[in-house]
Amino acid sequence: MKKAILDRIEDGKAVFLLEPNQQTWTIPQTKVPKNIHEGSSVIINGTTITLDEQTTNKNKARIASKLEQLRKKNGQ
Repeated sequence: MKKAILDRIEDGKAVFLLEPNQQTWTIPQTKVPKNIHEGSSVIINGTTITLDEQTTNKNKARIASKLEQLRKKNGQ
């Protein structure tokens, strides 16, 4: 079992960054479940890819908080 983040989709391929060393893993986009989007955290178990909702939500909240801090810092 591995954890990863879907980094990007380009040219019909999904590129994942595997934890902990950010090694890339590329598969056809058609193999990615519909509920997984760029930025989603996933758990890879063999050939099964599952959305890690808890980690995805934590990451989204952390990013939103940082964006809000930047807006305040820049006076927006």
